[in-house]
This record gives sequence, C-alpha cells and structure tokens, in this order.
Amino acid sequence: MKRLLLLISLFTATTSAQQPSAATLTLGLFSTHVIHSLVVTPLDASAWQQACPTCPRIALPAPLNLKHIDHPMHLGGSLRIQPGGAISPVEAAGLYTITAASDSLHITLQLPSERYVAAVLSAEAAPDEPTASVEALAIAARTFALANLHRHKADGYDLCDNTHCQALRLGATRPAIAQAVRNTAGITLWSSTHRASIYYAQHCGGIAENASDLWPRERAPYLNAHADPYCLRRSLAVWRSDISLADLVHIASEQHWDLPTPITGIRISQHTASGRAKLLEISGPARTATISATSLRFGINRSLGWNRIRSDLYNVMLAGSMLQFTGRGYGHGVGLCQFGALQMALEHHSAAEILAFYFPTTHLGLTPSSGVWHTENTGNFTLRTVTPNLELTRAAQVAWQKALTALPSTGENPHPTLTLAPTTELFRQLSSSPGYLLAVTRGNQITLQPLPVIKQNGPLEPLLLHEFLHILIESQSTDQASLWLREGLAEALANIHSAYIPPTHSLTAIEETLKGPSSLAASQQAHRDASAIVRTLGQTYSIAIMRQWLHYGVPPAVLKTLP
Repeated sequence: MKRLLLLISLFTATTSAQQPSAATLTLGLFSTHVIHSLVVTPLDASAWQQACPTCPRIALPAPLNLKHIDHPMHLGGSLRIQPGGAISPVEAAGLYTITAASDSLHITLQLPSERYVAAVLSAEAAPDEPTASVEALAIAARTFALANLHRHKADGYDLCDNTHCQALRLGATRPAIAQAVRNTAGITLWSSTHRASIYYAQHCGGIAENASDLWPRERAPYLNAHADPYCLRRSLAVWRSDISLADLVHIASEQHWDLPTPITGIRISQHTASGRAKLLEISGPARTATISATSLRFGINRSLGWNRIRSDLYNVMLAGSMLQFTGRGYGHGVGLCQFGALQMALEHHSAAEILAFYFPTTHLGLTPSSGVWHTENTGNFTLRTVTPNLELTRAAQVAWQKALTALPSTGENPHPTLTLAPTTELFRQLSSSPGYLLAVTRGNQITLQPLPVIKQNGPLEPLLLHEFLHILIESQSTDQASLWLREGLAEALANIHSAYIPPTHSLTAIEETLKGPSSLAASQQAHRDASAIVRTLGQTYSIAIMRQWLHYGVPPAVLKTLP
C-alpha cells in the first residue's frame, strides 16, 4: 500500500525539455499486423472507457467486443487486448486509444518510459542474467527509447512494439528486472551534449559491426567495428543453413529481384569492416546480379523464418541445388552484444564497464552534465541522490531519530532507502504516483520530489519524519490494520503539536477516499480526518494499545464509538 504526503502547491522541476531523463511514450501495439476486431477485457475494477478526451469515464465491468467504430475510443486501467486471429494478446495497465482506419483498427498505449524499459528487459534479458548486464541493457534500452521518441511520428505514435524499435513483453515484471530499472532510473548514454545513438544485438560473433556499413548516415565513433572476446567465451554461436535454389527463385520473384536464370554460382564480392558479407554476386550462364547481404537475409528470413540466416557473418557456397551458409553470431552485431555483456557481468565487470567497452567515448548521466546515482549508507538508512546533499543527510538523520522516539521499533529496526528524484517526471515514474505529491513510501522505499519542490512547499525535516513514521508503522502492521489507522497515526505523530480539527466525514468515507482519492483536495481532507480520529482515540487509548491495533485491528467495540 502506498504512503504519501501531499503538495500544498504544485511546483515542477525539469531538465531540458528537449532531452528529458524520463517521458511518457505512446506505443503502437500490434504494429506488424492488420487488426480487424478486438476483445477488450478488464483485469480489475480500475478499468474504464471514455467516448472522447473530455467525456466522463465509465466503468468497464465486462469484456468489450470491437469491430467497427465511428470515433476514437479511450480506455484505461489494467486491460487485456486480444485481436482476432492467432495473435498473442497484450496485458498491461495504461491509457489506450483505439482508432479506425479503412477496415482496420489501430491501437496505441501510453506508458511511462521506465515501465517501457522494464517491458524491453522482460523480452530481452535471460531469466538468470547477472545484475550488471541487466542494468547495462536497461541503460541501453532507455537510451534508445529517449533518443528515438518520435521515430513513428508519421504513424501517430512514438515507438513500435517490434524489433524495428525494441522487442517488448508487457505485463508483470520480474523483481530482478524491476530492481535493475530502479537502480538505473533515468540514466542514459551521452556523446558530448547529445544522447547517444545506440544499438544492441544478441551475439556479434566475436567482432562488432561498423554501424556505417549497415546505415551509411550512422557514423558515431562509438559504433565502430572492434573485436569482442567476451561473447566467444560464452558461446561460439556457430550456425548453418541450407536454402534451396527453388526457394531463392521464389523469394526473388516476391521481392522483385532480377536474378539470372539458372543460378550457377554465388560469392561474397564485398565485406564490411568486421568481415561480414556486404554485397553478393549471384551468377548465371549469361550474366551476374549483385544483391546486398542485408536484402538477401531479410528476404530469406521473411519468407522462410527469421532464424534461417542468423547474421551476415558467414561464408556461402553453391552445392548442387542448395545454397549452403555457415556463419557465426545472431543479429546485426552493432553496438552492445548481449552474450558478451552477460559474460562480462559473470567476470565481475560493472554495468558502467560493460557500456564503456561497447560504446567507447560515451559517458553515463541523467543529463549531459549530471552524473549517475550516488548511494550513501549511513548505517540507519540509505540515501540515493544524483549529487550528494549534506542538508538532506542531516535532516534525514534527525527525522529518523524523532520517528524512533515517537514510535520505537518492537524488533530490529527497518532499513529505509530514500531516493531523491532529480526531476518531477522521474519522481512520478519511480513512485508510480501523481506529480502533486511530495513523497511516496512503499515498503522500505521512500521516493522524494526534487529538493526545490519540497522547499517550495514547506520544511524538509517534517516531511522525512512523516515518511519514516510510515515505514515504522508498516513494519509493525498486518492486513488487519485499516488504512485510516495507519495513515492517521503517521499524520498525528508527525503533527502532534498542531491544532485539533474535528473530522468532516464518516470512517467508511475516509477509508474509501484514502484507497482511491478523486482529487488532491479529497485526499488531503481524508488524511486530516484520519489524523483527527486517531487523535480523538489518543485521548482514551495509549500508543501501546494503538500499536496492538496495527497487528490485530481495531476492536469492534472501539469502532462503534467512532462517527
């Protein structure tokens, strides 16, 4: 259950609008398919639909079948989107828009960039992958996403959901992936003052490819060909594939290639800097045709299966009626090699060292000039900031001692982690909460707005005291403890000298509002009311009794005395 402190006034801190460390992405779903029908199924009670952006939201309690729509539909909450036909569904929470174009349906999903990174890692990271290589991949995926925010602007969205952008697996996230995303939140690769243009492939075959050999305009110095001994120590990634001449002739007809007939030979006529095939000559009795290796690979794979030609690092020969390919590596080989990164992690290299090897001359940061997360363990708690801050450290130390004095732990003290977000947008994404909050606590994790935002709305120490009290309360609570009791106790103990104001709503109404406030004002009032009820109970019952309620729940006889 989240714990929060509300802003008195809204103040937004941002980095450069052109190069944010976090953003809301619009993702094109089922981008390689033509969708004629959909079934939208709510996965929980949060699901809703909306006829227009300004229309009221209506609950979506049952599956919705869509085939023909006259206007864009907006849906939200946790949903399952199942297209007609043998297409895998998508299950994810977010803001969906469904529009009609000709006889098909187009579906987009808005989601935070940090959740997008988690979806990429869910598709790309191995189940037992070491932390360092998962974190390196998280930074690479985030860099690609934020550097290509408008890649599909002409299609009405930012990024697609296939390998043209990055492979995705939406839905539940493994704890290890969630932690890797949080550990690297907002961090990307930079080249001077610009976000780096990066790529990654599954296995480079022992030598990274020169990006300009695949994409002539891509001439970044950190994307040059270089040897990679790490991936070969992990796997040689040797493959072989036989393609019949009959299949090649059929593919040539589909792709409108002008090949000689009959085909009597094939050879690689030009190699890239890394030794990969760049151009091939296909010869016949009367003439020879030239075709790019990339075109040949995509044409064969599109027709016969995407793993038939696994890379362009191969030799090829004609043996009777078959083309025989023998090669190494999987994918284009540009940039980070996932097999190599995993091996580097197993050899105890950090994420920063992995990225420095694959993208030399780049540097890590949340902005071009800022650093990465700095972790300080004080013994009582851990602070995560982009820049160490003595004021925050001292205020947190005082607040922690005050929290322990007000509500001593009954066992071993919890060890909180405080993360000071450098921007309001990154705070929203790290906390999964609105930007009008000052702080959010979940478990032992406290996420804070940037210090200028906090100071705009009041002193720092009382806010930290409030959040530390929540951690202590949660460490002593069970599911029997009502939300109004936990929230009210933290509010009351943190503001013990403030004037008493009677509650304005019933206990049932307060509990419901705390679970799902309709507005900032409603949430603020519910917190004040919960505090008032706890303070009223405090006139009769000791703090020791209330701590028992955190474990066993408030007795029915006591509840009957409340409004």
